[in-house]
Amino acid sequence: MHLSGETEIAATRQRVWETISNPNRAAESNSSGGSAQIEKIDDRHYRVTVSPPGGMMPMNVTLDLEITDLDAPSRIGATISGSLMGGPINGTGSIDLAELAPKQTRATWVADATLGGLLGGFDAMIQGPLQNAADQSFAAMKERLEAEEVAAG
Repeated sequence: MHLSGETEIAATRQRVWETISNPNRAAESNSSGGSAQIEKIDDRHYRVTVSPPGGMMPMNVTLDLEITDLDAPSRIGATISGSLMGGPINGTGSIDLAELAPKQTRATWVADATLGGLLGGFDAMIQGPLQNAADQSFAAMKERLEAEEVAAG
């Protein structure tokens, strides 16, 4: 399953970087109706418990997240792994930041995930809702960062 998106944010690249490189701060942008609890293991490893949006699945999912690519303030990449209903969940993703102007940043993101076991055949069914949830989260992050940028002057 492939998800992707791009948004321009009226904020400095550094301000955007400080949000996307901090999993707890990035999770604050989740406006999709789901929730995430994040436990820091070390600087590159986190345990994330996700409650999917809209009752897509009636249970929480715990994923191990590893930051695999860190090139401040331009790029962050990560992998996830876990299981749900006896089947594996694995994925990779990255966010690239490009400074378009002193207070204008383009964020481009991609994520690829595979679901195994009983969920393996449902990729097409859940791709749309997951893409929508990701788009909503990036829109919420954009709104928050732009408000912070205005408040900072």
